[in-house]
Amino acid sequence: MPPKTTLRSALYAYPWALHRPDLNTAIDRVVSSGCDELVVTPCYHRADFFQPADPTMPICYGERGAVFYGIDESLYSDTPIRPRLSRLVDGPDDLEHAAEATRQRGMDLSLWMIYNFQDELSEVWSQFARHDPFGNGHRGAMSLGAPEVASYFVAQTQDVLNRFKPNVVWIESLYRHGMAIPSKTRAIITPRCQFLLALDWNQGMRTQAENAGVPANALCQDVAAWLRQHLARMPSEADSAPVDEQWLATAFDGALAAYMDACREVTTNLWEQIHDIILAAGSRIYHQPVTPSSLGTDLDARVNARIGRVMMSPSDASQLQAARQDYASGAEIFVPFHGQYDDEASLVKDVEAAAEVGADGVSFYAYGLL
Repeated sequence: MPPKTTLRSALYAYPWALHRPDLNTAIDRVVSSGCDELVVTPCYHRADFFQPADPTMPICYGERGAVFYGIDESLYSDTPIRPRLSRLVDGPDDLEHAAEATRQRGMDLSLWMIYNFQDELSEVWSQFARHDPFGNGHRGAMSLGAPEVASYFVAQTQDVLNRFKPNVVWIESLYRHGMAIPSKTRAIITPRCQFLLALDWNQGMRTQAENAGVPANALCQDVAAWLRQHLARMPSEADSAPVDEQWLATAFDGALAAYMDACREVTTNLWEQIHDIILAAGSRIYHQPVTPSSLGTDLDARVNARIGRVMMSPSDASQLQAARQDYASGAEIFVPFHGQYDDEASLVKDVEAAAEVGADGVSFYAYGLL
């Protein structure tokens, strides 16, 4: 296959920036980028933002997680969870108006869906948060094993598909994140302690594992007892051993590996259900490659075969062509450009390199620079 000479290009911008200072001016800026596609998120996580060209809000202090559209209540009847409308929009239809204006100017519209990374949801609906073995909720993480959470993410997916009709849906964080070491600490948390604290011990997930024949409730008690002992003492050299497949296979007499298998199946089934909803709506999924490791996200690598657009940075054409075998037939390879460019030549060089290896497209992150 000869190298491509043209690339599709996608531009990510903040949803509230599409109305600053007004819709027409913002869309003019988007169109002037020359990109083929605008990517916006209808639901965003906690962060603060520098917007140097904004005349009235150069520093935007973000929220703990919010949505940028008015929800269709009829879709959420199977879950008590509800999102909060962002204070950064004037009304529930702002983003829909921006989407319509984008299409009228000849650009495609895609969505960046940030699922399981919302501080607001995990605080307000803490009973459905991912829990550690002691029953404490993790900030910003919901339990994908809780039926109420699964129903919420399914409803939210259908909601944004109905409202925005995106070409592509970028799925982010529809899996379990790891746990960061607390910023205030005078003691050591070993890799194995950190790993066990980060697993999903919510009762919803444990019930699903129990139904699959895994003694999850007893395991949770055993893990909590083990952690009490190991966290309260200075770790020895043996305590500091890594988390690896060999340890996982034998830890807690094999029950931990069985529990992780059950968690992975629950998470992957939900991912596949949402994939099917997106596909049925005529959209495709944009996703990063999923590795086969058992230790990471509780997401099985079998989902790679369903990804329609892949985010990766291949080193050469052979690596890119080899990667195509792992994804859905006709899947696009998009090279992401996250970084800061201080001169045009560097940007042109990277875009040309993406074209030379045979990528289908590139994505740019405007962040606060729209």
